[in-house]
Amino acid sequence: MRGAILLLAALGACATPPPAEDPSTLLELLASDVPSRREEGVQRLAIQGQMLGGTGPLSEKDLDRLEEDTDTLAAGVTAALEEKDPERTIWRVWHLLRRGCLAREERRVADALARQGFRLVEIYEPHDRSKFVRYVARKAAYLNAVGDRHDLFFWLQSTRREDGGWAVREIYAGLHVVFNAAFRTLAPPERYPRGSVLAGFFEMAEVQKLAAVFPLLEEIELTYGRIRDRDSDSAPAGYHVNAGFTLAGEGKGGGRGIYCTAESGLDPREGRRGKLLREGFMATDLRGPLTLRGGSFWGAGGLKPADD
Repeated sequence: MRGAILLLAALGACATPPPAEDPSTLLELLASDVPSRREEGVQRLAIQGQMLGGTGPLSEKDLDRLEEDTDTLAAGVTAALEEKDPERTIWRVWHLLRRGCLAREERRVADALARQGFRLVEIYEPHDRSKFVRYVARKAAYLNAVGDRHDLFFWLQSTRREDGGWAVREIYAGLHVVFNAAFRTLAPPERYPRGSVLAGFFEMAEVQKLAAVFPLLEEIELTYGRIRDRDSDSAPAGYHVNAGFTLAGEGKGGGRGIYCTAESGLDPREGRRGKLLREGFMATDLRGPLTLRGGSFWGAGGLKPADD
């Protein structure tokens, strides 16, 4: 059994959308033939509480390209799975899902995902204006060196519009693995490549201290997405690790969850109104250290995203 912990840290930190910006700026991004620019366009729309179609006219060619971004998600996931590094896989999947899902009607996106074979596994509504939907993109998408099966999944967050419909606001994508085994038997270094996020997680002093009290590791989720903080004017992208520890199997006797993040050098920071701070940015594979973000009680229910 899984408990509610901080999966998507401060995902809803911008509860009140900032004022809309000049539509011509957004139209230029949405009409770009560069995928990352189109992604920034729909990201900025979503953060400002807008949707495609509400910014002004786009050419038929531009609209077709945006529709194609939604209708080719499965092909994009298949291509991303060719990466040898699972961290690069979930980074690519996060980008293509955002480009094809953000600032669209949730119903349109759900229909496209169903047609392309993505499996809906959970719907979570923390309140009447927010909804999270969890999908499995590929079962056993990644097998580590000892054969642990990691499913590729993603959360799709939508917010209710004034007309009662839902608009897709954010995406987090990642890998989920179930262990239900003693932490000490899982910690050998060959399980994950040296220098990887998950290898670093097993080496964290805070994790080892927690395992000394709650010795069974139930599961881990490694996701990629924005790391949001209410006290910061900008948000880096990076890796989120959530794990649940228990005293006994299947959550018997209770347990604890632990949550940490590591900033990535692959993406520029996101500033006000969703603008990417590209000036002076150079992508790098370098990554920041894992930072402990919090913990929780671990028990019945299910791993749920946070909604401020």
